Amino acid sequence: MVPNFLITRLTATASSFTHYNYKGTLILLGSLLLHRRNASLYLFRSFTSDTNNSKGVTFTVSYLVNSCGVSPELAKKLSKNVHLKNPDGPNAVLDLLKTYGFSKTHVANLVAKYPRVLAARADNTLLPKLKFFHSVGVSNTDMPKIIIRNYLILRRSLEKCLIPRYELLRSLVRSDEEVVRVLIRDPFGFIYCDPRNDLVRNIEVLRQCGVQQAHISLLVVRCPSALNAKHFKFVEAIKIVKEIGFDPSKSTFVQGLLVFIYMSKAKWESTFEVYERWGWDREMVLCAFRKFPNFFNLSEKLITEKMNFLVNDMGLASEKIAEYPSILAYNLKKRIIPRFSVFKILISKGLLKNNLHFSSFICLSEENFLKKFVNNFQKDLPHLLGDYTDLINCENVI
Repeated sequence: MVPNFLITRLTATASSFTHYNYKGTLILLGSLLLHRRNASLYLFRSFTSDTNNSKGVTFTVSYLVNSCGVSPELAKKLSKNVHLKNPDGPNAVLDLLKTYGFSKTHVANLVAKYPRVLAARADNTLLPKLKFFHSVGVSNTDMPKIIIRNYLILRRSLEKCLIPRYELLRSLVRSDEEVVRVLIRDPFGFIYCDPRNDLVRNIEVLRQCGVQQAHISLLVVRCPSALNAKHFKFVEAIKIVKEIGFDPSKSTFVQGLLVFIYMSKAKWESTFEVYERWGWDREMVLCAFRKFPNFFNLSEKLITEKMNFLVNDMGLASEKIAEYPSILAYNLKKRIIPRFSVFKILISKGLLKNNLHFSSFICLSEENFLKKFVNNFQKDLPHLLGDYTDLINCENVI
């Protein structure tokens, strides 16, 4: 900017040159005067803009901290992504979220992921979507879970995206309750995956194979992302499961299908090797897999720990375990060891015969196990319940 004293001096000099009609000098002088004016105006606007921005940032940070429960450090970062001018709009958003089950903690979590939700129009943008999900059975308890896990639901068109996808999903399951379970489990799949490319085609293949609607619903609810697998991979997995001998009319068919959709060939072969170390041949492994496909998802460490206890500590024949592979799905420390310990105590006291099959007490519900194997022997062994409870709660049982 040109100093005032210089402007005064230049103005006086220009007056003395007027009788020479020296256009170049006058142009230069005019340029300097215009530059001074523009520079001053620029600085004024910059100062005003900076002041307004500073006020806006300060208000945004303050609102995020005081009204949304966000930490000051995070609020400063979030203020770069959202600019709040006054509390009216954000307050309307928070009031709406509260109506649909959002606690202070829920609000803080949502704002941390999606601060621009505070700038959304509560009545026109957010309310119709929340009302729609509420109308199909999403409770105030589940609404925050779904929205926080995938806040992009709030950015999608209700008519063009959310409603059509709900209608498609509803056609694949048996009730709105199952739709809600899918939304809780896989809100990302509900938004991101293109149902026309893979999901619809995969469902059609299952129906052509003779898979019942109840089992399709089971697959959709338990693992919705599986149906969005690439179609060629889905078809290949179905082919393998059928070759192994799974019956499409049974629920184990879709359970086996899930294993092949997610498991690599290397993991499949390495799992065979683990069981072969315990004396199972390949046909025994496949037979166990047909009975209980989920046991194939166990890690090598868990397989080794459970087989070691059952075979070496309890003296079970390895091939007998292959006949009841579901036993390997139970928690070793919380179920298998405590129940076998009770069994051994009862045997040692002569209160139970040793010919009882392990599945008769391992596979029972907790209520039935207590009733049959603990409460029935309270008179003879008053400390049995306490010993059993201690084993369940003990961390170092191995």
